Amino acid sequence: MGIGIIVALLILVIAGVSGPVVAGDGFSSSATLAQAVDAEPVTDMRVEEVVDRAQEYQLWIFLISSVLVIALLFAGGLLVPGGFAKAGLRDLTPMPAVVWFFAAFVVYLAVYSSATIVASTGWLERSSFDDEQRRILIGSVGFLLGVVAGVGMLFILHRSAPDAGMKISGLDVPVGFGCFLLGYPLIALAGLAAVAMYTQINDGQQPPPLAHGTLETIVGAPRDIWWWLIIAGAVIGAPFIEELVFRVFLQSALIKITKSPWIAIITAAILFGLIHRLNETPVPWHALLPIMMVGVACGVGYERTKRVGVPIVMHMCFNALNVILALLTAPGAAESAPA
Repeated sequence: MGIGIIVALLILVIAGVSGPVVAGDGFSSSATLAQAVDAEPVTDMRVEEVVDRAQEYQLWIFLISSVLVIALLFAGGLLVPGGFAKAGLRDLTPMPAVVWFFAAFVVYLAVYSSATIVASTGWLERSSFDDEQRRILIGSVGFLLGVVAGVGMLFILHRSAPDAGMKISGLDVPVGFGCFLLGYPLIALAGLAAVAMYTQINDGQQPPPLAHGTLETIVGAPRDIWWWLIIAGAVIGAPFIEELVFRVFLQSALIKITKSPWIAIITAAILFGLIHRLNETPVPWHALLPIMMVGVACGVGYERTKRVGVPIVMHMCFNALNVILALLTAPGAAESAPA
């Protein structure tokens, strides 16, 4: 939902005449806003008030943009029967499904064995770090080991299956960012639907503003080196590892088994969402729908472009946007925001 606020704010910028917006609690902006869509001036409004105004339009923004995205995908032949085949499939024939499953297992094993590896040195126990700092350090080592294992598996698999989409390229960054922009309206619409279901089931009660424990930690933590490690793990480490496991390796294995890219994409996306309920800090159930939609968008982006970096960049953009919006909109975030 966060990007809806940004898009709506951009609409307010384009629609208005100049005037500074100064937010309370220390935030200021040199950007010029002017008038809202209903011609009511927003000069001197707090950021929270502008955000509230922008949220009024996000449903229509995402509905219209989602329809346009779906129409574009249909026009491009992606959503028609056999669309992936017509665009060209990744060549997964050189490797059996068990190899792709094994690659996913190796990466996850590297991540979750980090605690044992760090603890075995005895150095961490003798250090002066508190429990939270030790947890962050273990998590950072886990991400590092996972990235190393993932890159190693990509190198091995690329040598054996050169046309399976295992090679990282600099072009993946702009292509991935473009795919993120294309897919985000559908992700955000799923988020709005999830919030509506939560509100309906809970007699009008709104869900928590932050649907992930990591975001809560980022908002509440002091701005030091540990804070930056948490952000790096959320924006870089987790997307890299999760996309390798669920999209690149698991999705490839499922395509080998089912012979259907769509079945593989949807199945991998469901598993991707469910794993977030099994984490140390599980997400609330209503967050599963947009998370699964992220998986679908990244899966489609990967199969359509056949570029391993595309879903990774898409996932990084999604996580980065959530971190930014959490810092900007969470209660009390402004007082502790970095300069």
